Amino acid sequence: MGNQCKRQNMNKGCPVQHDKTPSVGNAMASGCPVTRNGTEDQETYNVYGQRIDPTNMMPYNPNQEPNMEQRYPLPQDRVQSTIPKGGTEGTWLYPSEQMFFNALKRKKKDEDVHEGDVHAIVSIHNNMNERAWAQVEHYEKICHPNLKDSKLLKFCGRPDKITPIAWIKSMLRYGTPFDRHDWIVLRSDNTQVRYVIDYYFDDEKSEQDSIPELHSAHKVKSISMYARPAVDSVGALVDRIKFPIIDFLNGFKGPDIAARSTLVERTQEKRNALEPLSVDEVEHTFTKVKESCKNCMQEIKTCSNEVQCSQAAMALQLCMGRIICPPQAAAFIKALESGNETAVEAAFDTMNSSLEQFQERGASAMQEQAVRESLAQK
Repeated sequence: MGNQCKRQNMNKGCPVQHDKTPSVGNAMASGCPVTRNGTEDQETYNVYGQRIDPTNMMPYNPNQEPNMEQRYPLPQDRVQSTIPKGGTEGTWLYPSEQMFFNALKRKKKDEDVHEGDVHAIVSIHNNMNERAWAQVEHYEKICHPNLKDSKLLKFCGRPDKITPIAWIKSMLRYGTPFDRHDWIVLRSDNTQVRYVIDYYFDDEKSEQDSIPELHSAHKVKSISMYARPAVDSVGALVDRIKFPIIDFLNGFKGPDIAARSTLVERTQEKRNALEPLSVDEVEHTFTKVKESCKNCMQEIKTCSNEVQCSQAAMALQLCMGRIICPPQAAAFIKALESGNETAVEAAFDTMNSSLEQFQERGASAMQEQAVRESLAQK
């Protein structure tokens, strides 16, 4: 499953969620929403001019477009987590494989990462978060059984800030965490508590790893984590003291991550069976799109407001449509010339549907090819 690739990325922390962003005005000095001072409505941007969502330090409009250096298409669908999102009735949404790959490229953490590795990396990333939340939820249930439905309000990565416990463990030669997260948990009584999570990687166990499902408990044996409330208050200190005692009296049952799989709602869409495309056909088309639409892709990266970004996105769709589905693209252009908004919307939906069908038909063949190529390079 690409252990070499995984080892390199474990040492660099999570590439998607944790931009160290510069501040605007009096916004976050550290780039972490957990420790910042100031008001919630101040806008923060990263070095690429993208507005940042302070709850997860990701751009408000994540980049789903193929990278210019990318050779194989990657899925753009996103997995719904089972981690409740504070302030909403829903759950957090994980990045797609395309978003993850773009983040690796943007942050220059893509050394020796092949497109064929991304599925495994994203699966591990998502599984790590589910396991971490299971630990947090277990801690909350042990220490505060009367409070229900705690939610994750916001989080950030702080891989360069070692915790006191992690420092002690490193001195005792138990290893140093490859990453650290600070999670703000919103309890049902509206109190907020900061949890600290240290992530450890054991290279000796990596050969036993396999690609995990979202709630696999034991498929990634090389990664372990330790979640606990930060000692920010007397209450947190009391929780830290009483948790091991109560957990011992309960028989050290620990969090049951597998039980969380029952919370996942799987929506099955009925699709017509489509003939798969050949690898050569998809590769040729994908290369042509990158060459012919590179200006449109650049405009997507440099647009500075909603109107510009919407226009750039539509231009890119049209450029791709002219290559992948010329009849539908021509119909869309004709609708634009007519000025009929209803016709424009219908023609755009038809063209977009054709583009999605092409992606579906080619994705399976190309991903299999990418995996074969990745394995051959290991």
